[in-house]
Amino acid sequence: MPVYEYACEDCGSFERQGPAVEASAARPCPSCDAPARRRFTPPGLARTPAPLRAARDREERSAHVPDVVGAPSGRPLPWGHTH
Repeated sequence: MPVYEYACEDCGSFERQGPAVEASAARPCPSCDAPARRRFTPPGLARTPAPLRAARDREERSAHVPDVVGAPSGRPLPWGHTH
């Protein structure tokens, strides 16, 4: 369910989770129980970190044409294990 932000005139902002059909209705403030109106805010968009984005891009490319690997990559395994 989406999270919506509401503003109480006395206490400030708070968030509530609920169905979209109930989002426009006033909600009681959790502190003072006064009716609070919904604040319209931008959606919570987050940027994907560069290393994760690069890994996803590699994975997508290799889905159709896998890379040929000549040697093991990454860090060695702990406790003396070998490949």
